[in-house]
Amino acid sequence: MESLPRSRAIARTSSPVSQGTKKPTDISTADQARGLSGRPDARSAPVGPAARNALRGKGFGGSLGTTAKSAAAQGEIDRETGEISGVEPAVDPMLFRVQRFALQSVVKGLMGSSRTAKCLRWRIKDATVKVWKSHEYRTASYSGLQTCGSVWACPVCAAKVAERRRAEIIGAMAAHKAAGGGVFLLTLTAPHQRGDCIVDLLAKHSKALRRFWSLRSVKTTLADMGNLGQIRAAEVTHGRRSEFNNGWHPHHHVLLFVGGGVVDEATRKDWAVRLYLQWSASCEAFGLGVPSFAHGLKLDDGSKASAYVSKWGLEDEMTKGHTKKASKGETPFDFLRAVLADASDKEAGRLFVEFAEAFKGKRQLTWSPGLKRRFGIGEVSDEELAAKQDDLARLLGSLSVIQWRAVLRAEGRGELLRLAAGPGGWEAVESYLASVCWKPHMS
Repeated sequence: MESLPRSRAIARTSSPVSQGTKKPTDISTADQARGLSGRPDARSAPVGPAARNALRGKGFGGSLGTTAKSAAAQGEIDRETGEISGVEPAVDPMLFRVQRFALQSVVKGLMGSSRTAKCLRWRIKDATVKVWKSHEYRTASYSGLQTCGSVWACPVCAAKVAERRRAEIIGAMAAHKAAGGGVFLLTLTAPHQRGDCIVDLLAKHSKALRRFWSLRSVKTTLADMGNLGQIRAAEVTHGRRSEFNNGWHPHHHVLLFVGGGVVDEATRKDWAVRLYLQWSASCEAFGLGVPSFAHGLKLDDGSKASAYVSKWGLEDEMTKGHTKKASKGETPFDFLRAVLADASDKEAGRLFVEFAEAFKGKRQLTWSPGLKRRFGIGEVSDEELAAKQDDLARLLGSLSVIQWRAVLRAEGRGELLRLAAGPGGWEAVESYLASVCWKPHMS
């Protein structure tokens, strides 16, 4: 690996000082997603009792997110797959998957004929639907089905992709810190109002970001920090349940890979002020207004960067109790849970559709040129990650076309996998198939 550049504005120590306080493996389980067109009644996507109970947190002692974090913090992360190993999960990991299938069914009701509506429902041409079990991770999965690979619209694919993307980021940060480097977390936001159109907001944000990163003064500040590259992530929340409801809130998190050493507080604040002035000017130039000094730009040290990556992918939003209200706004997955809990919440469905249409085709994570190569990370598309099978899984059995159609009618995709991953294995699956395929005799 190349030697790290020396920062022009920080004091060096004889030995490198890590900017993070958490271990690279201190992460939780993954999730994230969003969706689009058509607005049929959410009742068109029925959810089985197991899925409904899982989403309501039945059988769990407290927050699912907390449980997942405590389990993951004790395990190890496979850099290739993003899976957690070396730990006995405190809860059945398949219950998370049941949740995701339930939310995906809600998305199907909102999205009409989109790719996500077909995801893990439609068979690949001439393929047989097969069920696989991973004893290492206590999970089960399908093969022979189409996947959409959408990080925005699909709760199931987004979870899988997020796990693996997070593993890439954690691996890069660990290698960088081992070489004496540091990582800062830069957060950029802009004013927003209740009546703002998300499409217009995103267009203005895109222009402001391009201007910001192209400015010579910004490049100079980054050079002073010893910047080697960045990883940029786009996120959005909505304030419909907040006191003032300022509508859509797109924002951006940037991991800055910089030279190592000790950075005093005065220097870090100086960098933040210099960057804020240019971000503020960029926002104003494209009609976003002037962001506040307190919230428009934040430059946090390595501990905040590690904490952000540890929960990247909105998995906390995915695994927390579905009745819990977000304190600072709702995520798109919050909209899905709201519709699942109350089909009459048409606003949640409408906002989810609006979000998905706006974000469709956009990149969720952007690595600066050469940064992945620096850390030996290959280029793999979201679609490839979503379709990837666990190499260690073993085949349990296959489903006929008739059996698979029966599972779909029963909205039992998640429940079948939960049974397959459990101690009953394929025998439990066969009993379930018999129950959903059985039809009373008609005289």
